[in-house]
Amino acid sequence: MLCWTQQVNAGWYEATGQAPIEKGNLNAARHAAIEDALQRASLFAGARLQSEQQVIQGILQHSQITLSSAAELKQVQLLSESHSQHQVTVTLRAHIIAEASNCRNDLRNPLHLSTIHLEARRDAIYGQLFQLGEHSTRQLNRHLRDFAPGLLLSPEVQQLQPQQLTIEVADALFGQGQQFIVLASITDLSLGQKLSKFWQSEAFERFFALELWLYDTFERRFRFQQEYRTASHWTESRPSPASHSMAFWQLPYGQKIDQVLKAAALDIQQQLQCQPLLTQIRQVRQQQIQLGLGAVHGLKVGDKVKLIQVQRDQHDSRIRRLVHSPIELTITETTADGAWAASASQQLLNHIQVGDIVSLAAN
Repeated sequence: MLCWTQQVNAGWYEATGQAPIEKGNLNAARHAAIEDALQRASLFAGARLQSEQQVIQGILQHSQITLSSAAELKQVQLLSESHSQHQVTVTLRAHIIAEASNCRNDLRNPLHLSTIHLEARRDAIYGQLFQLGEHSTRQLNRHLRDFAPGLLLSPEVQQLQPQQLTIEVADALFGQGQQFIVLASITDLSLGQKLSKFWQSEAFERFFALELWLYDTFERRFRFQQEYRTASHWTESRPSPASHSMAFWQLPYGQKIDQVLKAAALDIQQQLQCQPLLTQIRQVRQQQIQLGLGAVHGLKVGDKVKLIQVQRDQHDSRIRRLVHSPIELTITETTADGAWAASASQQLLNHIQVGDIVSLAAN
């Protein structure tokens, strides 16, 4: 599902949004498509959103956008509207006056996206949706790139489960430059009650549930956990398109799943906005240290970074004490995925060790 946003004039943003047509309700679909486009335009404008659409008692509800009090939606112009069998697509221009953000918008925090686990394999038999976890991961990846440009995504074919994230695994992932990990599991694909009459093609209500976790390897804890639920109608008597195809994602059921993935991407974006960049020190060379972050993460020569010393227990390396050093360093050289920093006063850094941490504030 391809949607786009661009700035056309100062304060004016052009965006395209889509929404499924459910039970023939064209007006509701048009309203949802306009909200989708406004959501994209607002994010592109840098407006802060209080998203009220996500979940009410575990069920994904109709979305509603609320701009923060310091951002104002001045005017909306509908440029075009088109209908297909299953969805409405609108393009609009929005005049948005957004508050000035204190966050640096050029920093990109690494995010490790694990392949979504298909727990509800028994119900995947309906429509042969056994690869839905993999294909939903691709959709989530697209939405994260769309809604969270401040994240540097690294999709992972290997599946991770929450119980696998031990302290040792978390420390190893952080050492590899992966502070934030997204894990998810599809827990429900079941059929509900029959919706069709005896002379019609067999149609059922079909459910979808996704459990999502956001893990912080530096803090060794889950920062966010949410279950998303939705449902739509499903026709069982005819062959359904495979979940890798656009035809599947344009079905009412596929579009409902896509709305869940979009809501998850927005939640991740809101959880991680303005987070500082953290990385381990790779090498210490007298007055200089080498970092595990570089130009692709937004680091520039002249940036100021702070040191955090890691003191580990002699008997159990999993136990650590973090000591914030008063020394402030300046980035002197960058490569794509690395950088060198030195103290402005040319202080010796012999007390700093490989494995200590450097922090670059995002505000």
